[in-house]
Amino acid sequence: MFLLELVMQGVREFGQLVRLRFQRGFNFIAAGNEGGKTTTVDTIVRLLFPNDAPGAVDSLVSRATPDTSRGALVVFPGDSEYFRVIHDFSKRGVNLSKYNAGTKGFDLMNSSWDGVADFMGGLMNGVSEQDFRRLFVLQRDQASGSASHRPPQAATTTRAPQVRPAAASAGPTPAQEARLAQLRQAMLKADEAADAEYKLEAAKIKLGEITRKLETLEENRGRISDIQANLESLKGCEQFPENISELLDGHERSQGQKMAKTDEIQQDIDGLKMQRDGIPSAPFWKDPLFFLGAAVGAGSLVAGLFILSAEQADYFLIGIILSLGLVIAAWYRVSRRNAQRSVLQKEIEAFETEFAEIEKSFSVGGAQIQAYMDATASTTTAELKDRAENYRYFRSLHADIEEQRGRLLGGIRQDELRAEYVRLQQEVIELEKAARALAAYSVDTYSLRQEIDRIESETSAASPSWDFGSPEQEPFAPFSASAEPGNGQGIFLPELALASRASGIEMETLVPAVEAAAQRNLAAVTGGRYVKVEAGHDGDPAVFDKDHVRVEYAALSHSMRELLYLCLRAGLVEAVTGKLRLPFLVDDAIAGLDPARQRAACQILRALGAKTQVLLFSSNSVLREQGDAFAELAA
Repeated sequence: MFLLELVMQGVREFGQLVRLRFQRGFNFIAAGNEGGKTTTVDTIVRLLFPNDAPGAVDSLVSRATPDTSRGALVVFPGDSEYFRVIHDFSKRGVNLSKYNAGTKGFDLMNSSWDGVADFMGGLMNGVSEQDFRRLFVLQRDQASGSASHRPPQAATTTRAPQVRPAAASAGPTPAQEARLAQLRQAMLKADEAADAEYKLEAAKIKLGEITRKLETLEENRGRISDIQANLESLKGCEQFPENISELLDGHERSQGQKMAKTDEIQQDIDGLKMQRDGIPSAPFWKDPLFFLGAAVGAGSLVAGLFILSAEQADYFLIGIILSLGLVIAAWYRVSRRNAQRSVLQKEIEAFETEFAEIEKSFSVGGAQIQAYMDATASTTTAELKDRAENYRYFRSLHADIEEQRGRLLGGIRQDELRAEYVRLQQEVIELEKAARALAAYSVDTYSLRQEIDRIESETSAASPSWDFGSPEQEPFAPFSASAEPGNGQGIFLPELALASRASGIEMETLVPAVEAAAQRNLAAVTGGRYVKVEAGHDGDPAVFDKDHVRVEYAALSHSMRELLYLCLRAGLVEAVTGKLRLPFLVDDAIAGLDPARQRAACQILRALGAKTQVLLFSSNSVLREQGDAFAELAA
């Protein structure tokens, strides 16, 4: 199976629609640092292994366009049929389609997770996602992480290979050349037609996004008008502090306590007044005892003057004394009542003073609240509180809409967005014209590609080989290693066991095949300096120099360890191609090598491309050679 086409939209790090086409064999995909190489590899793996588990695609969803993140991958299993899997990362949707040569389109086969996953699992020969990443994905941290062993005893110098094309095999016949030229011209026109369709689709998608933005902005404009009208009716609430609700609650509690206190004082005042009013307030001369004393005195005086004799004069004195006693008793009783009334009156006056102070505190303590009530025409604190809450709600809603408006505009004015909308409308019209003009060239590109591959395979009887020159032609730059001593555990044996299990090839057969392929590659890139490779039977790999002296893995330089690891991984992929012909994805794994060894590593991967599909994602575009299937990744 090999990959034919990858389309990404709204995937992490990619703002625009990205489309990559791949060929059989070696493919060089150039991308700058932070150019989306790892994202592309992760997207390919996710499309090969559809998964709806929570968190499986979260890292692929773009923050800029979280609602429109999706990917599509066209694969060719090798049986003249093409399949396309589309994974909507945002909406967690998936569908599988099969290419229909009659309609020149894809017919839907399945849109269920289980059905698509089972079908893709069959195309992957039952290899799990974890096993695929271990065997067929090589990333930079794997290659450099493999070289974490002790440094060599002394720095050594090796020489770079000089690559020369091998002797050319018999070329195609004139008829085949003419047919190939015709097919390639048709492919070129078909690619132009497909590019026009993709550009049209991308422009329509962007136009749809701007349309939705403008519709949302227009809807928000109406909402803002309503909100501003409500805020205008609540204009008096602008001066309210943020804690107005707490102030109103505290004011209500305080006023309630004061009212309870005044009610209690009023009850005390009323009780004292009842006691005071219950005490007679008649003056001294209206007291009954005074009347009685006056009557006794008057009677005694009349009796003494006109009635009593000299011998009865004592009765006169007794009458006068009794009269005076009654008058004094009357005076005492009236004085005592007046004293009681005075005491009660003082208590009443004290309570009235306290009552007046509390009444005054009502007006003083609620002056600010009353000002708020006057400003908002509120009659009660409950009404004032409702107005304050409504004002806060509308103000928050207004801020949310303005924030959404800012996100939608993205730092530009709305009239600029409208101008962009008009421009895109015109661009879509032009692209539709271009697509219609090229519609006649929209042919069965997959069938054309299959025929081109057939003719090329007929004219290339032997697999391409590489002549890496001799060790005397170009030296590598000297190096010095500084890695820490290793722990004695093998670094490659787990991949061997994994490949044996996945491919069904016995270890006794697989290990020699891997060693032979790695030995051939390493001998070529080192100019014959190392002539034998052991894949790590007793822990770490080892190599033998041209004098057949065993060199332990830990004694190799850091870059040589990375190169050896690449040879072993490439040899492993080559060894299992008879059972597992799956694409080999290299995510800038050779970036840590010096330039000469990077070129050598590319030749290893080009040679592997004769056996299976290899996708090299590299940030060093100068490694590209004429004849490489080339694509450029722009994040």
